Amino acid sequence: MSTELPSVLDGYDLSDQSRFAEGFPHEVFARLRQEAPVLWHPRGQTKDGEGFWVLSRYADMKAAAEDEVFSSQGGGGREGGGTHIDDLKTGVHAGILINMVDDPRHELIKDMVSPPVARQAVEARLPELRSVAARLVQQALDKGHADFQPDVTAPYTIECVARVLGAPEADMAQLIEWATAVAGLDERATGRINQSSQEVQYAIWEYSKKLIADKRAAGSDTGDLMSVMACQNIPADAGEPPLSEYEREAFFNLVLLAGSEPPRNALATGILALAEHPEQWHALRADRSLLPGAVEEILRWSSPTPYNRRTATRDTEFGGAAIKAGEKITFWWASANRDESVFTDPTRFDIRRSPNPHLAFGHGTHSCLGEQLARIEARLLLEELLDRVEEIRVAGEVTWAPSNKHTVILRMPVELVPARA
Repeated sequence: MSTELPSVLDGYDLSDQSRFAEGFPHEVFARLRQEAPVLWHPRGQTKDGEGFWVLSRYADMKAAAEDEVFSSQGGGGREGGGTHIDDLKTGVHAGILINMVDDPRHELIKDMVSPPVARQAVEARLPELRSVAARLVQQALDKGHADFQPDVTAPYTIECVARVLGAPEADMAQLIEWATAVAGLDERATGRINQSSQEVQYAIWEYSKKLIADKRAAGSDTGDLMSVMACQNIPADAGEPPLSEYEREAFFNLVLLAGSEPPRNALATGILALAEHPEQWHALRADRSLLPGAVEEILRWSSPTPYNRRTATRDTEFGGAAIKAGEKITFWWASANRDESVFTDPTRFDIRRSPNPHLAFGHGTHSCLGEQLARIEARLLLEELLDRVEEIRVAGEVTWAPSNKHTVILRMPVELVPARA
């Protein structure tokens, strides 16, 4: 296949991290949806020198996410796999992390760990999660001017997920420092794996070993995620091997980072949208019944995980394209969430949008494990802001990270105008 970028991309290489340093290229994907909804993208700047398929339409992504031929783990003769454009090693990430494991093993693990992140379990934590939101909002208000990201959304979402994981209170500051430094596998400022991000990953890994040992020593399931992961296992009659220690340790790393990264960026992007649309902020302050819809619109608008990759396990035809076994196919959720065939006036931020069937949490068996936690986190932080803040004003340049895998705001300086007593 040709190594030249198709003209529909207008020179925009989707594998070039630096092209995402000003946010997601919605204009590029608007063209793709109309002209090339199933596109072969040449190798570009991929590390392995391979091209990949690009899906941009909502309906195609839903259909592909439900099709077992497209694997989250790998297959089709490939040595690696996973959910990134570039292969991740099988047995290290692919086939180990819950989001990179296929059914039936994936479903068995997900069923085991779902109770601590189900809506009822998260709502039981409302007082402690709200106290985190209240503390951080008040600290920002006391300063008057603050970097909403990273000063508010980062520590808030990291501490919330760390509490759900069952990390001790004394460890919160260290976990916030580690998770603030990296975005998934990558160093936050560059969007690439480097020595600094590897060192942080190693430190988190060593911490996970100790936490698992502590949870086992406690001798009981306390209802947090790592107690479940440390003390429970895949049923012996399920036809799958038991969990390895490596899988248990990897789970903590994944959830700490993947459980804080999307909500932190969704909230930062959503607060930015509300600051840029003050009439909608004031409408929310006047009518709290609009809050559930505002949360959903923030999720649609931000699309904090722009894409996920799958691997074709056999030759197949999809959307008129002949996809070969082992080829990569990418689902661009951020494009699906602006699809004109699904959303009226999709480029407009509208907290009253209804219906709003966004795919911010993905779709199908690999939809996000923590979507209830993310929604509740968003609601609590917004409630604290609505109670305490009259107006949010952008007070400087908003800086984005060069990352196609995460929609990352690095800095968002704001002025918070206190609410009148």
